[in-house]
Amino acid sequence: MITRSSSGGGFNIAAVTKKIDVDNRISLRYYHRIADNILKQADIFREEKNIIDLYVMLLRFSSLVTETIPCHKEYRTSLQSSKLNLKRKLNTAMTELEELKPAVSEKLQELQYKQIYQLHKQQKSQQSQTLEPSVEWPLVRRNVNDFSIKQPVINQYGYQAQKAFSLSKQTGEHLQRVSLSIPRAKEETLSKHSILGPNGLRGQWQGPTHYKVQYPSTLDFTPIQIPGVNSTQNSTEDGIVMKEENGGSEQDKSSLESVVPPKTDNQQIEESISLISFEDESASQSEVIRQPSLPPVLVEVQDLIPASTPETETESGLVNGSDDALVCSEDPLQLHIPTELMNSFMKLAKSNTNKNLETCGVLAGSLKNRKFYITALIIPKQESTSDSCQTTNEEEIFEVQDKQSLFPLGWIHTHPTQSCFMSSIDVHTHYSYQIMLPEAIAIVMAPRDTSRKHGIFRLTSGGMTIIRHCPRRGFHSHDPPSDGSPIYRQCTDVYMNPDLKFDVIDLR
Repeated sequence: MITRSSSGGGFNIAAVTKKIDVDNRISLRYYHRIADNILKQADIFREEKNIIDLYVMLLRFSSLVTETIPCHKEYRTSLQSSKLNLKRKLNTAMTELEELKPAVSEKLQELQYKQIYQLHKQQKSQQSQTLEPSVEWPLVRRNVNDFSIKQPVINQYGYQAQKAFSLSKQTGEHLQRVSLSIPRAKEETLSKHSILGPNGLRGQWQGPTHYKVQYPSTLDFTPIQIPGVNSTQNSTEDGIVMKEENGGSEQDKSSLESVVPPKTDNQQIEESISLISFEDESASQSEVIRQPSLPPVLVEVQDLIPASTPETETESGLVNGSDDALVCSEDPLQLHIPTELMNSFMKLAKSNTNKNLETCGVLAGSLKNRKFYITALIIPKQESTSDSCQTTNEEEIFEVQDKQSLFPLGWIHTHPTQSCFMSSIDVHTHYSYQIMLPEAIAIVMAPRDTSRKHGIFRLTSGGMTIIRHCPRRGFHSHDPPSDGSPIYRQCTDVYMNPDLKFDVIDLR
């Protein structure tokens, strides 16, 4: 009922309070009922202290009274008392709109700030997930001078991803240069010292005879400095030189020399032998510090059973109602249907179905917490054929709805000999229901359709335009809307509610 602007920020109230084009094929009293239904919704939103939807309903009422109804061909000949009554209601609505305007503006600004904050938080979370693999430090395979080089936890100290990546890359290059400074033994020497011997698996190992293995006499055992939290980076040709505050590196060096005793030549040779390895670098035995996993995300659980697969959920902009009355598109509110309603209707229509005659019923209900609930199934007097059904006494239907203060939420009918779809007659019939209330639905029951026994449909905005300008009657074809959308589509904001009770009112 409130829309986001195309830029993604703020909310567009004008989009949901735009002018309703008049259709002279619909009687003027029908538009008066539309006005009464809008005021009825406004009363409910006022009781629930939902000032935003109340404001929208009052704007819709004002537009209908000032821009739509006066354009109807029957308006000039209508009763003067009816005009005065509408004018009186309009003055009351305009006064309340002026009183609500400051509070609504403040509420919309608050919702806009919340939206921007949530959007910023979501983008930040997506960026952190995208950059997480690139900030991992390279695995360090060996210990230098018997002390371990541990990886810092990047996320705890708030490193910038780009800086951490460059430091990781340069540190890896430095480690590579250190390993390259140790001369590699000849292939012949490696084969002599191989576990498998010079001849591989099929040969027997033989000790060296006149060959003498020459190991490097000097090795670079300078500890590799990993960037710290408060360190700064200076790149040189030989690697990374880190400068720490208050001479921290000198203190670490002196403390390290006091703990690690000087090594003899034999110990250095043994360590140099251990540096010659035939294992893959990935088979490291050193401790690996893993990045922390993402926290669990709270998921909303829908206790109700969707009436259809939400295959067009993103297109229809389905969003659950909230305390802030925040929705994302012009699409209608959720509508809840009792689970047993369709079965009950088919039982009432069984006699006609056996005769291949259509049966229709009217759906009515209530509004609470921005959700419509079907609470009544009205079976009116009707005339039926094998492919059509027409009510004969609409005044009786209106009387029942007004007496019980029910909203007209659509209609239900059978296709005893056809498949589950909306015929050209059906879309014209449903057009009058959806003009009355945008949330109105059309349920088609097709017991002989093997692929789908029922369907819940609603006209698209393009379909409403096509039907409004279509002068034909009976069975005929329609051109598709200019935007390429279908004339009607399966509803995705309708739910089957097993706990919802309803009354059957048979007027036949």
